[in-house]
Amino acid sequence: MEINIDERHAYNYTEGLTKEQRREALELMTRQFKELLERPDSDNLYWMGTKTDLVDLVHEVYMTERMVDRQGRPFGFARILERACAVLHVVMPCNPYSMAFNARNRKGVRQTTMFSRFCWMVYSRKASHPLKEMVKRMGE
Repeated sequence: MEINIDERHAYNYTEGLTKEQRREALELMTRQFKELLERPDSDNLYWMGTKTDLVDLVHEVYMTERMVDRQGRPFGFARILERACAVLHVVMPCNPYSMAFNARNRKGVRQTTMFSRFCWMVYSRKASHPLKEMVKRMGE
């Protein structure tokens, strides 16, 4: 067995999953994220991950087009991110689109996408609500 120690890219956990498992994980992630955004700002929820991870999560959910307004139109990326930043007490990034692009590519960083890590938590760690682990409620 040959081991490449000089591997520069982090392992993408989703590559080992079936299409059905990826679809189920994306639905779970979207559902849990929507639940978070429905919480009032006064719940004092704080995002414990990086801002890049939050932007990556928002972009992934945005791409599903499952968050819609009253007319059935999908919310825009910036609108979802604005709400997420308000609920999770994160400063809105100056250029969220650039940040989303960089988060998706993760160049020079030994980190996988937020979705890959979410899948790992669901399927390897058997976490029922991985996003709750990334959010902390202050003042309790």
